[in-house]
Amino acid sequence: MELRVNEVQIPAEITFNYDELKAELAEKVNVYTTMVYTDEQIKDAKADKANLNKLKKALNDERIRREREYMKPFNVFKDQVNEIITIIDKPIAVIDKQVKEYDIKRRDEKKQQIIDFYNSLEDKPAWLELERIASAKWLNASTSLKSIQDEITGRLDEIKADIETLEALPEFGFEACEYFKHTLDMHSAINEAKRLAEIEKRKAEMERLKQEAEEKARLEAEQAVEVKAEEIQEPQQTEQAQETQQAQEPAPNFMNPPVEPSMWINFSAKLTKEQAFELKEFFETRNIEFKPI
Repeated sequence: MELRVNEVQIPAEITFNYDELKAELAEKVNVYTTMVYTDEQIKDAKADKANLNKLKKALNDERIRREREYMKPFNVFKDQVNEIITIIDKPIAVIDKQVKEYDIKRRDEKKQQIIDFYNSLEDKPAWLELERIASAKWLNASTSLKSIQDEITGRLDEIKADIETLEALPEFGFEACEYFKHTLDMHSAINEAKRLAEIEKRKAEMERLKQEAEEKARLEAEQAVEVKAEEIQEPQQTEQAQETQQAQEPAPNFMNPPVEPSMWINFSAKLTKEQAFELKEFFETRNIEFKPI
């Protein structure tokens, strides 16, 4: 099948008094654009407009008539070409369907070959699926199966080396490996390990500060208890000294016995339950009046 088109003579150039009309109109346009019609000249203005519209219509009508005449043989040719193209499109559609079905079959067969090769590898990571390292270009007809196999083994070697590097990290190597298994991004996995290590350091520092604060509070409480104990013991010692002095002094007149003044001493102590009972018992045996503050 071959297209052969007979050469045809291009229609002759259509001529008319183009230059004459153009020159005359150019001259009148200058007049019309500057002319101001008076009330008495409105009739002339309407006549001028009618003449210009008449000339415009005559030009346009002649253009359309000539265009139709010139286009008749071309339109016949155009319709014939479209008819042939419609006939051609039918076998093209049939052939295209078969070609697409063949390409799909070939791609499916190649895909299965790639899967079989990947499954045959014994040292591949159990957690790594083929789809995660696959490339769309592998199914192109221009990409050989050998190059695909080389790319797979090369990528697996890279992943194995990355895992070994992450496992050797001094901190959070396990977490970095797990992160890498989800992303296959070595740089991100290392950053994740650094982030976790930084969090752990801040946590340890906060725990240290907390323990120091608790220890400081404990020491301050113990010191406060010792001070309060001394304050309590001092009145007791004073009382004993007074009792000794009274024993040495003559017995007082029973009709007018001396009254020792007492005073309230406020204090707080951090005690265990047992220590609190012992302190209460001490107060009671000494007839010391006490009350909560």
